[in-house]
Amino acid sequence: MIATVLFSDLKGYTSAAEKLEPRALMDWVNSYLEAMAQVIIEHGGVIDDYAGDGIKANFGVPLPRSTDLEISQDAVNAVRCALAMEQGLRRLNERWGAQDLPTVGMRIGIGTGPVVAGSLGSSQRMKYTTVGDTVNFAARLESLDKDQVAPTGQAAQYRILIDETTLRYLGGQFETQLIGEVSLKGKERPLITYRILGQVGDPAPGRDPA
Repeated sequence: MIATVLFSDLKGYTSAAEKLEPRALMDWVNSYLEAMAQVIIEHGGVIDDYAGDGIKANFGVPLPRSTDLEISQDAVNAVRCALAMEQGLRRLNERWGAQDLPTVGMRIGIGTGPVVAGSLGSSQRMKYTTVGDTVNFAARLESLDKDQVAPTGQAAQYRILIDETTLRYLGGQFETQLIGEVSLKGKERPLITYRILGQVGDPAPGRDPA
């Protein structure tokens, strides 16, 4: 089946965790996860997993997509979701700053392509998840070091990267910046990577002012 996979995590989480007591840290992370979960659900995503501050979400599962239009809509929904997550974190940072709590940035990676979806685990614990190269690509994009994508200013705090397949399904609805080729371990062919600047016609807070 074809799906779009989104990975996100917080930039600066380790530093923030060092400043908070365990209970305060748990409350702080949960407030973030609660806000992001709501955004993902509103955009038609299915939350696959939490890993500390990290989130994995799928668009296009569990029901297989049968047309390019459906696959395209999943990709568009995922990118709109990522932009809404960015805005949600900006609002949280404003609130946290006013409460003298740590503020953080966000990294998001999005990939579109074939996945295998199903239950994974043991007889004691199973979970429904997606696996495959598309999942690995999206995770790799999320984890790219900021120096590899050369962000500056506010862009260094909030960064959304997509692969070339996702770009093709977006239908020109978003402004993007070509980042270049990214080598993936175990793959001969590099991954062409783009950064999302915003939706066409909308202000793009991830873009630095001229």
